[in-house]
Amino acid sequence: MSDYLPLNGIKVCDIAQGIAGPYAAMLLAQYGADVVKIEPDSGDWVRNMGGRIHGDQSAQSLSTNRGKRSVVLDLKSQEGKAAALKLASEADIVTQSFRPGVIERLGLDYESVKSVNPNVIYLSISGFGPVGPLSKRPATDAILQAFTGLQSITRDKDGSPMRVGMAIIDYITGLYAYQAVATALIARDKGMGGRKLDISLMESAMAVQAGQFVRHHAQGGQPPANGVPVGTFETTTGFINLSANRPDHFEKVCDALGLSELKSRPEFSTHSDRIWRATEINALLAPTLKTKSAEHWINFFAELGLMCAPVHEYGDVLANEHVKTAGTFSWPDQPGLGPIPVPQPPGIARLEDNDPRGLSPDVGQHTDEIILGLK
Repeated sequence: MSDYLPLNGIKVCDIAQGIAGPYAAMLLAQYGADVVKIEPDSGDWVRNMGGRIHGDQSAQSLSTNRGKRSVVLDLKSQEGKAAALKLASEADIVTQSFRPGVIERLGLDYESVKSVNPNVIYLSISGFGPVGPLSKRPATDAILQAFTGLQSITRDKDGSPMRVGMAIIDYITGLYAYQAVATALIARDKGMGGRKLDISLMESAMAVQAGQFVRHHAQGGQPPANGVPVGTFETTTGFINLSANRPDHFEKVCDALGLSELKSRPEFSTHSDRIWRATEINALLAPTLKTKSAEHWINFFAELGLMCAPVHEYGDVLANEHVKTAGTFSWPDQPGLGPIPVPQPPGIARLEDNDPRGLSPDVGQHTDEIILGLK
């Protein structure tokens, strides 16, 4: 096991379910925190997300629960509530992500926990935040991709909005939540005390789109691209992504593809003009790029000093020599599944084969030891 565990000795009571809150708690565990995950006997609902792949594990639960201990508590019973409050009273950090009003009914809201743990750092994850007309409305990653404008800048060839095909906002929210919690720990160590942290999927999704909102405001609308030609193009052997952002890249690509006449068209005369017509320009380049292989174009554009890469599927990524050499994946031996690929979070010490930080617990795996520890 790595000796770079700066959060060793920090206790986390993880009542959150889903992805965002549990992902933040998982990151705390990767830095050495002792994270106790409270679940019902059916498990956190994320254990069914995408279907279970072995026992009570889904791919998402294997990703969000690594390095934790799991205890089953019935939070609707007085005994379960008391045990949960006891765990919260001894924790440095408490996380929760229930729908508005639920955590208060369970007696595990910030004020209740603070009354027995004044210096607690209390992380509350929600869809739309604690105030405003939508504050009590539940939300998912897909709903927030639509609500925050992300889908408006991700469109198919016919112009229809598309969602990113994974719970990207949940994971982004988890990263912002971890950042806020880690900063709060530093503040507490400086004598600033504990605090409640309200982190919403809505604000997290908007935060990573900061540049897009500025562009929309300053330019009177949303340009379709940051540069041109930038985009995904079909070749004879699959798709490539070309990223030619700078103003001179347009001329360089046109000359290289034998399409120099495009440079003289008045509607493409300036870089700003071309950005607003990026979809049109990409369509004019597409037929030429479709005539040769992905490998040809990747090498071709590399010689021009332009960035280009194949559009990989996950199997391609796992087999890629650069990815292997970089040590991007660890392969912890998950009980019942054998070695599974775990992408290495940047900045966190690499997992070794027998490192418990790489393993996800079964539902209630540590109930006995945790409950005995409370007595």
